[in-house]
Amino acid sequence: MATQKILILRHAEKPNHTAAGVDGNGQLDAKSLTPQGWQRAGALVQFFAPGDKGEPLAPLARPKHLFAAYYDPAADDDSKRPCQTIEPLAAHLGPSSLIDDSVRKDDVDKLIQKASAMDGTVLIAWEHKKIPAIARLLLAQSDPVPDWPDNRFDMVWVFDRIGAVWRLTQVPQLLLAGDSPATFN
Repeated sequence: MATQKILILRHAEKPNHTAAGVDGNGQLDAKSLTPQGWQRAGALVQFFAPGDKGEPLAPLARPKHLFAAYYDPAADDDSKRPCQTIEPLAAHLGPSSLIDDSVRKDDVDKLIQKASAMDGTVLIAWEHKKIPAIARLLLAQSDPVPDWPDNRFDMVWVFDRIGAVWRLTQVPQLLLAGDSPATFN
């Protein structure tokens, strides 16, 4: 059976004028998460997969398949952040939960083709500017799709398939200080 639920989140916090990016070893890296981003990545583990086999609160679900945007070190506008955001979750879920990072961030058609063919819940970590385009591929043309604000790293879009129709629900993460309960308009 094909996927009935797709969860999409923006990669965690990125470098800005007040916080530098650091890699997993703490070395400065502009293409990596900030320390707050690494905190979010760690907090997402219990958000999506509480305990050893627990299920998160509805409408979330424990992901079976993980996708992150492909990272090309030669590309100025690519980053490691989508993959870094879900690496702790992948480690918690175990060796059967590998991250598929084979799809370039602009190839949202290919991403949805691969993700919707999976059996089980899919979690996608992506660049926020591309997430509305991903949503438009899933939803009916008449369904409104909000833009993803530049300053928000704290939301999950949950897509549930009911028959041939996808429905979008926004779920605030509320994991870190400063996270907002407000959904996007």
